Amino acid sequence: MIRSFLFGALIGGAAVWIYRDQLREYVDDKTKVARSRAADTLQSAAEGLQSAKETLEGGLAGRERRTR
Repeated sequence: MIRSFLFGALIGGAAVWIYRDQLREYVDDKTKVARSRAADTLQSAAEGLQSAKETLEGGLAGRERRTR
């Protein structure tokens, strides 16, 4: 049984090594939409954090109120 497992692992590893470029292209094509969506989400989060940073730097009441 262990011999069969090792043989299968060896054959599977060889197949991945031989077809690695085709596998990479396939995965890239299938995950393009998900990666784009994740990038958009991260961009929105970065913009929100930047806005929060600016708010905190200006004080919660804003700089205008503090100078009066």
